[in-house]
Amino acid sequence: MELLISVLSAVGVNGVLLFFIKRYFDRKDRRERAEREKRDAVLDRVDTALDTLKLLSYARMSEEIERLLDQGYATPTERRFLGELYRNYKAHGWNGDMDARLEKVYRMRTDHAGE
Repeated sequence: MELLISVLSAVGVNGVLLFFIKRYFDRKDRRERAEREKRDAVLDRVDTALDTLKLLSYARMSEEIERLLDQGYATPTERRFLGELYRNYKAHGWNGDMDARLEKVYRMRTDHAGE
């Protein structure tokens, strides 16, 4: 009988101990999951903001190229500014029509003399 009581006590203590251990790790997992979801939400917002900046930089570069082509010349300062925009454009991995359009700007004269 004593042996049975000892075994049941050990099993009972083990069960209670396992309950508290499981409870601790479940709470920890919930906290980590909540933090991960919060971090993922912030990263999604950052990605959206970066996509917006990419689009705005593309639009600005396109606008600047068209302005310079309409103007008919590009000063060294304007070319430097356009070069900075172009470096950002390339850093985003974009390619396409900008290369050809930029080349047109670099082939233009550097001042308005002779108009």
